[in-house]
Amino acid sequence: MEAETLAGLIGFGGAVVGAGGALLGAWFQQSHQAKNSRAEREDARASLVEERGRAAAEKALAELYGLRRHVLTWKLMSEDERTEWSRVGYTLTDEAELNASLIPKGEELRERLKDALGTLRNSIHVDAYESVHEPFLSTFDTEHAISLLAAYIRGDALPTPSLREHRESLERQMREDLAEEAEAQRGSA
Repeated sequence: MEAETLAGLIGFGGAVVGAGGALLGAWFQQSHQAKNSRAEREDARASLVEERGRAAAEKALAELYGLRRHVLTWKLMSEDERTEWSRVGYTLTDEAELNASLIPKGEELRERLKDALGTLRNSIHVDAYESVHEPFLSTFDTEHAISLLAAYIRGDALPTPSLREHRESLERQMREDLAEEAEAQRGSA
């Protein structure tokens, strides 16, 4: 082969290798940028989820503070006043539970808060229709629900269930289990 042809082939080979290297470098760079872009989007999404969770928890907490203020309006009341007092209490409790149900990645909190608010609803009923003294049960149970949400917002461990919350949670679970068992027996009959 002539030197000129050989030099041309070597030059062409060098150009191919150079172009291949440039293409490979561009591909690596694009791949790295895409990976970084995905990571940024995931971080932004996680931040948004955390922000939404915090906002939902803060709304639920605001409802519970409103409930605490409402509970402290308790006095000896007529039948209509008791009905209205308990209705407002139930509404605020429901709003707190609704907002808490929107907290992402808060399964333990939602379950614990569901139990605490169930106990609180019972306390509202007892304080409205059976109590002749201050609304001790509603006040105590409202404070406990507030402490659950506040601990979650701070990132602390959730406080242990109150004895009443634990007992009433077990009673509710037993009623649900009995209802499911009765339903299963009706279905198999």
